[in-house]
Amino acid sequence: MAGKKLTQTYSYSLPIHLMRTSYLCSVIRKPSAHRLDGYKELNLIIKNKMTMKTMTKTAGKTATSKSVANAKAGKAVRTLSLQQQLIKAERDLKNIVNRQLGETVLHAQELIVKQLKQAIEEKNSKALTLKDEPITFQLTKTEEKVSKKIAFVKHNRSIDSKKVDTFIAIIDNGKYEEAYPIIVIEASKLIKAGYVVTDVNGRVLTEEEAEGYFVILDGQHRSTAFAKLNSVKGNMTIPNVFVKDIKDIGTYLEEINRVGNWDMKAKIGVAALTSKDELFENMAELIQQGFNPTTAGLIYTKKNIPEKILNKVLRREEYNLPKDAIVDIKRGNDFITLCKAAKISVTFLTKRYFIKGFNSYAKVHGEEQAFKALDKLKQLELNDDKLKKIKEDDDFQAMLQNALEA
Repeated sequence: MAGKKLTQTYSYSLPIHLMRTSYLCSVIRKPSAHRLDGYKELNLIIKNKMTMKTMTKTAGKTATSKSVANAKAGKAVRTLSLQQQLIKAERDLKNIVNRQLGETVLHAQELIVKQLKQAIEEKNSKALTLKDEPITFQLTKTEEKVSKKIAFVKHNRSIDSKKVDTFIAIIDNGKYEEAYPIIVIEASKLIKAGYVVTDVNGRVLTEEEAEGYFVILDGQHRSTAFAKLNSVKGNMTIPNVFVKDIKDIGTYLEEINRVGNWDMKAKIGVAALTSKDELFENMAELIQQGFNPTTAGLIYTKKNIPEKILNKVLRREEYNLPKDAIVDIKRGNDFITLCKAAKISVTFLTKRYFIKGFNSYAKVHGEEQAFKALDKLKQLELNDDKLKKIKEDDDFQAMLQNALEA
């Protein structure tokens, strides 16, 4: 065109990580048939920019590919900082969806969110690993200091990482109240009595190994917090420790339960210890994996196990399971295995509408067809986005039918 070049400026209110102000604040409108509208040109520019460099900026904070890699490697990237970046990245993703900015921009932001979630998950997983190493116990009765490793009895209360983190902060700031006792027992005595004892990372101990361990009966979260700090700082001492010589560990834990404010997870764990019942032992195993108590009951009996029944088990009274409850451990484990094979993680499986949907489907179509459909779920190439759409029992039944017909 020989004449003066026609330009027109448009402003776009986009998240800052999708543009460089000096480069993308305006779009040149080209004349006649060769013109690309601002929307298409913006997408092309962004696509080209992404090809040159993977950008993972989030609203004023930068989370480059390098920082994500550092987090995965456990280097000096604070989890809190990553969490803040994730919150902002998810907020930006929501804005992109609402403003319909196009598939290229959307997928780029989804990738950022996914990378940050993976980095946080991997870093947290590493942070929760305890070292199987000795720590000093200050024995109250003898005032003696003893160096022992920490152990747990299988099926006792599961460790809540949030509670441990709270105690870490309290201890490290010098605000721990030493008046609260820690109750322990020689690990070897428990193993001789027939209990399964594990180290801090879940490895089952032999009777020979157990000589160097104290099993924490009461004060698991506080002891774990001390152990975590000891692995970083060293020279930590757990105060006010009482060594018990208890013949019936189940009764002792049940008595603690009466006094303390234990939740359903803890009660199922102690029920597994006191009753040695296969149902409660398997439910306790699922809870250790991250399942909630209600779902664990539905998986193994098709019914919810109410708290009043657990209280009877803990008191060693006779009890009856809910009406129509059928204990079938193999069926429950087969359900879990096939779901995991289809890439359905515990995060989703713990939501009761998956097992309730399966149970309802089996009631209508029979067990054989239900398990056949469950086995074919892997053909659907499930991912988090598809699984998030399962919000009712009927949704999972429909998914099973789709898998069967695929």
